[in-house]
Amino acid sequence: MAEKTKTKTKEKGITKEKAKKDIVKATKKVPEKKENKKPEKKERKQKKVRDVKKLEEMTNIKIHPLVTEKAVMLIEAENVLTFEVDKTSTKNQIKKEIEILFDVDVDKVRTLIIGNQKHAYVKLNKRFPAIDVATKLGMM
Repeated sequence: MAEKTKTKTKEKGITKEKAKKDIVKATKKVPEKKENKKPEKKERKQKKVRDVKKLEEMTNIKIHPLVTEKAVMLIEAENVLTFEVDKTSTKNQIKKEIEILFDVDVDKVRTLIIGNQKHAYVKLNKRFPAIDVATKLGMM
């Protein structure tokens, strides 16, 4: 029998070493590819503060609107409101404060320290015109 297998492999041009390698390759397990499943994003609901006590607790930053020619020009042209704020307040605190007080969405907050005062330039979302907020404040 051994002679028959030798002759068959020689006729095909396959050596024993190649045959063994083929067998080993066939028995090896190929690792399965793992699919990266990303968690689905949940929609965030905007919270509205109705209770006055909660509003007072959340709003503890001193904010004063600035009414200058430049501020009015920014309101009309770029949808930006200008406020004078506490020097220790951060951009995130200012953003939250404005969103709660005026029920608007804030896109960006830029701050500028002049002397001993801090000014905040608050860019509102396009859905909320700054002119409407300014008229509520009595700036326009």
